[in-house]
Amino acid sequence: MNNRLLLVCVLLCGYYHASAQDNTSNATVKVSGKAVDDVTGKPVEYASVVLLHKPDSTVAFGMYTQPTGNFSFAAVKPGGYVLRITYMGYEKLEKDVRVTAAKPTVSVGTLRLHAAGKVLSAVEVKAEKPAFSMQIDRQVFDAGSMVTADGGTGTDLLKNVPGIDVDIDDNVSLRGKSVTIYVDGKPSPFGDAKTALQMIPAETVDRVEVITNPSAKYEAQGGGGIINIVLKKDKAIGYNVMFNAGVATRGQVNGSVHGSFRIRRFNFFANYYGRYGTAVGSGFSNRHNLVPDSSNASYFTQANRSHNSDGSHGGRIGMDYYLDKYNSFGLSEGINFSNGNNGNDILLNYLDADKQALRTGNRHNSGGYYNPSNNTAFSFRHTTDKENEELTAYVSYSNNKGNNNSDYYTQYEKPGGTEDPDRQSNTGFNHNQFWNVQSDYTTPLGKKGKFEAGVKGTFQKIDNDYTALVFNNDSNEFEKSEDLSNIYSYQQNIYAGYMNLASAFGNLGYQVGVRVEQAQLKGYSFSQDTSVNNRFFNVFPSLFLKYNLPNAQDQSLIFNYATRVDRPGFNELLPYVNNSDPQNIRTGNPELQPSLTNKFELSYSHYYPKSRNFLNTGVYYSQANDDIDRISTLDTTTGVTITKPMNLATDQDWGANFTYQLHIFQWWDVTSNLNMEYSKLTGSGSYSTLTNEYLTCGLNVNSTLHLPARFNIQLQGHYRTPRVSPQGTTKAMNGLDLGFRKELLKNHALAISVNISDLLNTQQFSNHYETDAFIQDYERKRTTRYIRLNLRYRFGKMDPNMFKKKHSSDEPVEDEHAPQSFQRL
Repeated sequence: MNNRLLLVCVLLCGYYHASAQDNTSNATVKVSGKAVDDVTGKPVEYASVVLLHKPDSTVAFGMYTQPTGNFSFAAVKPGGYVLRITYMGYEKLEKDVRVTAAKPTVSVGTLRLHAAGKVLSAVEVKAEKPAFSMQIDRQVFDAGSMVTADGGTGTDLLKNVPGIDVDIDDNVSLRGKSVTIYVDGKPSPFGDAKTALQMIPAETVDRVEVITNPSAKYEAQGGGGIINIVLKKDKAIGYNVMFNAGVATRGQVNGSVHGSFRIRRFNFFANYYGRYGTAVGSGFSNRHNLVPDSSNASYFTQANRSHNSDGSHGGRIGMDYYLDKYNSFGLSEGINFSNGNNGNDILLNYLDADKQALRTGNRHNSGGYYNPSNNTAFSFRHTTDKENEELTAYVSYSNNKGNNNSDYYTQYEKPGGTEDPDRQSNTGFNHNQFWNVQSDYTTPLGKKGKFEAGVKGTFQKIDNDYTALVFNNDSNEFEKSEDLSNIYSYQQNIYAGYMNLASAFGNLGYQVGVRVEQAQLKGYSFSQDTSVNNRFFNVFPSLFLKYNLPNAQDQSLIFNYATRVDRPGFNELLPYVNNSDPQNIRTGNPELQPSLTNKFELSYSHYYPKSRNFLNTGVYYSQANDDIDRISTLDTTTGVTITKPMNLATDQDWGANFTYQLHIFQWWDVTSNLNMEYSKLTGSGSYSTLTNEYLTCGLNVNSTLHLPARFNIQLQGHYRTPRVSPQGTTKAMNGLDLGFRKELLKNHALAISVNISDLLNTQQFSNHYETDAFIQDYERKRTTRYIRLNLRYRFGKMDPNMFKKKHSSDEPVEDEHAPQSFQRL
């Protein structure tokens, strides 16, 4: 009995001791911290964070940082660990972490990541932001690394970005599709994408973000996606001033001054810029009419030469006010004035089936324009004690006006003599008013999640008054043409709301969202008594997934799906007639409908910490229904082609993208991008014969040398094979840019740059058309080769104690609560 009692006591004691050990081992601890850039202090989002068991380096936990740079592991057992953080372009960071049951939470604090860089072979490589990085929903390109854009505009920056096409008229497209231009995360306050980019000096841009498949947070307009231009901002206590001046061949000059001044609760900023230049161009067109017109013309050729001069100046002034650590607001006012003159001479030749001259003509066009505009913007930001919770509001109003005039004079000759000349005088007035109102709310959801929602309204009103006077040779006076003149009013109102939910399960991060938009498009032509009144309600879902491979935290898979829309713009809907080229007339189409696009993308990223090389490759598919494109038809009576936008077909694109950033040496890096796309246009109804398909390849290579004494050399080249169009192909395009930059003085305050754009003078625009009625080849060339000298000088002082006298308890002393200044053009 005593032996049995002793055995029971021993077993109970053993059980109690084992239970105590189990309770100790089951105790868990939360480990958290934050990753920021060592130079800028900005959060490093979506960096790979792993917690390794110290004895054998096996992975215990893994995740990626939030957009705020924060990370946390909620159930870490006591023991010894190594915290490792990696992100492309930064040196690997490792930190020992000791977790004990006596402490429920362990904070490793703010960890500063150093950009990869060191001194090798007497070549100094500065610690700087990576030239290219990949985030869950966008590609990010550092504007400061684009040497060939120094002294240029936002347009010149985009010429350095892989996947973006900028034609000789500075129109921007992404993978052949239209894009929406944002400035600091908001729609551009001035005009269309082309105008907005030309108004932004390259030196004021911090980075370019390419979002090929935007989430539900962003407006759905733009089948190609969104390009976000993020401007430089200074929020630290002190002041900063930058002067920029440049000259180029062809009489181009530019200059700008930018300054910011922060004192306690106030941050003031202002800038002003000016730009002037001239350009010449030439082109030709050869057309074979398969159906001769009434004059029996079977062939038509034309050659033209043009000369344009353009100038603009403007700026922005504003302030941010930090009411307390929870509330702040910003107010800014921008202005811009642009003007120019143009001249164009066209030689026209009409030939019969034997290519004998039937008629010739000399056409001279001249004109000018003056466009003043202004923009007012207000922003508000409210935060709480709850980390990463905020409410923002934004309101902007733009008022853009346009005044233009033009004169056309054409003298025709036949073998038998000279005809009376055709003369036309035109005047136009355009008034564009644009309101943008939006509010966004973001709050943490659980330990790893985030919820965001918002509403937005955009309201646009355009009034257009165009008067065309045609000279009557019989009465010897100008008379108003009712066919060519047009008074038109247009309104577009879009109401939108969205919700996004983001979180992570271990190595898998996700973001799912939905956006709804109600669009109303109304237009009325007073001259032609025609109207447009369309309403469209659309739902745009989106899904983003990012998976960090287990035991390979430098590798990740990203999948996304989103829907986009291309709504016809004012210039496409306007029932105008542009006869500046008498044989190729362009018109609008009030009957256009929106085109909806479904887009899928899957990409793989691999960062190599030792070499700092980076690989991103992926595949994508998109389908645009009721695709909007321009179509040309031949009037077999007059022999004139008429081009107008139409809802033509279903556009399907299968593509593969490959980007590799290679550091050959510490002082030499090369970034290459290859994009291959198979496009198929399938016409429907009366346009079923427009079915076309083609394989397109695009190659972009950027090579940069970081030489001693702060001297950089950059060579950037691009090539694209022909691209499919509804009635033919847009021919191949290629170009090569070369840039030099030398930084001088203390803190590299002075920078001297010399750039040569289009080094081989190969940039041009060419089209080949084939229809049942005609075959045409068209080519146009304008000045694209410039030699540009640019000087940049900056000075300032950033010191948190510069204006500090006595700190009050409610006055913010750190910039982490300050909102970003916005819209600094």
